[in-house]
Amino acid sequence: MEEKIRLPHALFSSEQLLFHMMDQLFDIVFLMKVEKGPRFRYVRVSPTALHLANLREEDIGKYIEDVYDEHVANHLNFQYIRACKTKSLVTFRDRMNVKDDIRFAESTLIPLLNEKNEVSYIVACTREITDMLKKEEQLEEAQQLIDSLFTHSQEAFILFDLFGHIIRVNEKTERLFGLQQKDIVGKTLFDIIPVYKENINQTLQRLSEGKPLHAIRLTMKTKNGEMIYVSVNASPLFNKDGNIIAGFASLLNITDLIQTQKQLKQSEKLHRHVVETFPKAIIICTDQQITYANTVALHMFKASTIEDVRNKPVQQWIHTVPEPTITTIDGETIPVQIDILPFPYETNRTELMIIKPSEPIVVHENKNVYISRTEFMERLTDLLLAHEGVAILLVDVHQFKFINSFLGYENGDEILRQISMRLHNTIHPKAIWTRMNGDQFAIALSYESQEEVKQFANVIKEVLIEPYPIAQQQIRIGIHIGISYAYDAKLCAETLLNNAEKALYFAKLEGTSGIKPYKAHMSDAFTRKIQLENALSSAVKNGELFLLYQPKINFYARSFSVEALVRWKHPQFGFVSPAEFIPMAEETNVIHDIGKWVLRQACRDLSLLRQHTTDCMKIAVNLSAKQLLDEQLYTSKLTF
Repeated sequence: MEEKIRLPHALFSSEQLLFHMMDQLFDIVFLMKVEKGPRFRYVRVSPTALHLANLREEDIGKYIEDVYDEHVANHLNFQYIRACKTKSLVTFRDRMNVKDDIRFAESTLIPLLNEKNEVSYIVACTREITDMLKKEEQLEEAQQLIDSLFTHSQEAFILFDLFGHIIRVNEKTERLFGLQQKDIVGKTLFDIIPVYKENINQTLQRLSEGKPLHAIRLTMKTKNGEMIYVSVNASPLFNKDGNIIAGFASLLNITDLIQTQKQLKQSEKLHRHVVETFPKAIIICTDQQITYANTVALHMFKASTIEDVRNKPVQQWIHTVPEPTITTIDGETIPVQIDILPFPYETNRTELMIIKPSEPIVVHENKNVYISRTEFMERLTDLLLAHEGVAILLVDVHQFKFINSFLGYENGDEILRQISMRLHNTIHPKAIWTRMNGDQFAIALSYESQEEVKQFANVIKEVLIEPYPIAQQQIRIGIHIGISYAYDAKLCAETLLNNAEKALYFAKLEGTSGIKPYKAHMSDAFTRKIQLENALSSAVKNGELFLLYQPKINFYARSFSVEALVRWKHPQFGFVSPAEFIPMAEETNVIHDIGKWVLRQACRDLSLLRQHTTDCMKIAVNLSAKQLLDEQLYTSKLTF
């Protein structure tokens, strides 16, 4: 339907107001009178924009062909004739006649009809679009770059919205999944990779928060049933206003890399097995420190784990003069024969020692029901290569040092032995576990859904908090569990373990028996913990601690007292909660210095209070379990 415009006489009589308004909206406004021919005469031009049209005041009243050269005039007349014939809007783009510069404009011709339905005037509204065209060119170039990237990249690309609907893929994506583009575009990520529904939801959530994900590994089956390994990076895409509008994922097939890693791991495992089962003791030393010892060597030194001898001076254990001997952990000296093989290709001085006792020695069987930490880390790496869903549970006994001191080390060891047996009887044979150090145990397992891991953690907690028969008593303990998932660890066993340690730290903050999964923000909080621990040792000396007093009123006894509560204002972090810094103080033994300061300050304040009250004021001071076990607490003198 043609768009016909009639300019009412009343409005035309107020043309000055009309043109003033149009001048504000457009860069140039022309009013052209249509005369026989048709020919087009300039009636009015925006006064401030004459130079943009390369016109002068004296050109008003002239025809187009009287002002411009033949080429330009023919072009303009052609557009005006179109508007006359169609009696509708005509829009065209053209180069502006501005000296010493290349500018572009977009003009819209508006035909005005008289009472006879004839075009008598044409209003031309022109706006400069040079900058807009540049932006269009830039967008076109960017689109060409994206098209080139999608076409020529060696990685598979997927563009999707924040609900997981797939918008665009490249040819590499088709090859990766064994599907055609029409079978992918329009579907959701959940349709294409249904086994990772939980992980996809987490990814979409993180992207909607503006957080990218890097090096996430997926294990998938193609349409042909082939098992492949894929490394995924995902990033949010923003519009010009900074709002997240979509997600972009690059997928790289790392199947060959994973297979190579598995082969290398298998080869390394085979060589390690040969060394571990070698009938003679083998020790590797680097820069005169023991870095490795096989099982026979550990038995010979009467060591429980490699940690008993690792990074300790070799001279502490092995002597070559006057005769070759070794010294066991319990101080026994055993005559031996030693062969030394140097590793000349190592940067640091490294030697392999093969040790054979001069006389046969009795080797007792290892009573531990868990594997060594070294073997645990090796098998954890195998798990990460074989399964996408891998988790670590780091189990810790609440305030075990206090339990050890209160019950005695022998009974403390008995609790750990019973914990080991309970774990041994509870953990599935396919899971692996070890005692990391002291009262801390690590369990690694593969899973189908994270809900399995949560349920398993609750089972472990319930089993371990059951009473322990110790010294004719029933002892109850608290259990903390930190959980980390391979999803956050980028195929690194050490990172997976470190994340579990961070989650365990937060579990300890929440009570005596807490379970906490690792979250990304914990890394920053763990850095804060280290900084606070370092600062806590000097908090007393720097005067950062202070006391608050909580009133305690007994209406029946008509007595009044106060409880001293220690608080810490850190110069950088501000007020630090006691729930955060008191456990740190106990772990680092700074609690003794803090406790003494609290007692001294409370006594000073009590002395001051008694000067202003007639009644006998009492102050209650809290002491930690460690302080109660400190014999010096009762003999030390408090100086004011």
